Amino acid sequence: MTDVVDLAPHDPLPDGPAIVLLRRFEEDDPHRIMIEIVALDDHHTESNVRLTTRDGAPPAWEEATRQAVESAERAGMPTVFRIDRTAGPREREILARHGDHGTGGESLDDDDLEDGETGSDMRDGLGNAAPRRF
Repeated sequence: MTDVVDLAPHDPLPDGPAIVLLRRFEEDDPHRIMIEIVALDDHHTESNVRLTTRDGAPPAWEEATRQAVESAERAGMPTVFRIDRTAGPREREILARHGDHGTGGESLDDDDLEDGETGSDMRDGLGNAAPRRF
């Protein structure tokens, strides 16, 4: 029997080999949500299969889980990892605003202070000789 393990919304993908069921915002249309099965191998390569119903919508989470479990069983993998990238507090706020990704005045950063890394800053590119208009 295949185990289903739920990971936190912002957890990294597990190391392969693994089957991951991933729900996330659509890249080209952040008002929409997509679900995909990600198959990871032990060489850090992946293949993705987007799950849709006949009308092109994503399936229910339970149906998507069933399909992922079937894929894992065919591949001989004992575990399906589920990650719902839309389930974090910030993401629930976006969903409540029907996909509006506006920050509501809060400051966003790209820092990973646990690893001692700070995100990029628009002032990092001052040497590109482009006219400054701000």
